[in-house]
Amino acid sequence: MSTINNSSNQIPFLDLVTPHIELQSELTDVFHQVLRTAGFVGGAMVEEFEKSFAEFCGAKHAIAVNSGTDALRFALVAAGVKHGDVVITVPHTFIATTEAISQAGAQPEFVDIDSRKAAGVSGTHVLSRWLRQVG
Repeated sequence: MSTINNSSNQIPFLDLVTPHIELQSELTDVFHQVLRTAGFVGGAMVEEFEKSFAEFCGAKHAIAVNSGTDALRFALVAAGVKHGDVVITVPHTFIATTEAISQAGAQPEFVDIDSRKAAGVSGTHVLSRWLRQVG
């Protein structure tokens, strides 16, 4: 665990142990059940998670996928993004963002969050260029 020295006291920078101590027994039991049943690749445990998560979100359905990349790709496809479309995103992101856009068949275009500090192009520039191309 990393710490920050503060005079003579040490303050944990990130404590990943303490929050899990009270859940240790429950987490260990579930982990063993998952190992015994291969419950991480489908089946009753995944179905129960989907049902509980949908309920938690106030949605009719929830579908578990294997990664955040797939979740982003499926969301783009569900939103109607298709081959040849342009999806505008920020350059300061994880690679999965642009990977999901590409997997959906679209082209990522980068805009800076604050055009006054732009290292790339502003959103207005990207939209103007795109509108001229499709216009």
